[in-house]
Amino acid sequence: MLKRSLLGAALLLGSCALATAGPAQDKAAEAEAALSAGKGDDAIVLMREALYAVWKEAPLAIPTATYVTAPADGYGIYTARQNNAFAAGEPLLIYLEPVGFDWIPKDGLYVSLLTVDFDLTSPDGNVLAGQKGFGRFEFKSHEQNTEYMANLTLNVSGAPAGDYVLVLTVNDENGGGSAKVDMPFTIK
Repeated sequence: MLKRSLLGAALLLGSCALATAGPAQDKAAEAEAALSAGKGDDAIVLMREALYAVWKEAPLAIPTATYVTAPADGYGIYTARQNNAFAAGEPLLIYLEPVGFDWIPKDGLYVSLLTVDFDLTSPDGNVLAGQKGFGRFEFKSHEQNTEYMANLTLNVSGAPAGDYVLVLTVNDENGGGSAKVDMPFTIK
């Protein structure tokens, strides 16, 4: 009798967990089933649908922001600088990977529009210079791409030697969200 009660409770808890599963978890389960059935291409499509479900709920964020030696050739195709020390007059080359922004359908395509503001601050947060709308990135695609990158170049010539923080604010012009990233650097 006790075994049946425990089994019944486990089944009830299991069915409650299934009932509260979200779209991403549902698609992931469908992808597992497709993969088990030898349908790898279907599994990949289903996992992308799961990713899109998470993407739509996630806030705009910048999980990757780094100084680079040259503009990136594509998503993940960059060489990070060994340090954040720059010679006087050397431009700051920056690679960003934003996530969680909105795509809107327009003219048979999906369109994203991100703008970037910057503030150049002292290490204690005192704003020394800045510009709204410094960068503008509009992409049009047949897909709601999730492998998305942006290159920025900022010229800080004339700034004296010392320590600084570049504060980038990425704005999702379609969805209204924004995300900040602080990037310390030194001018030698």
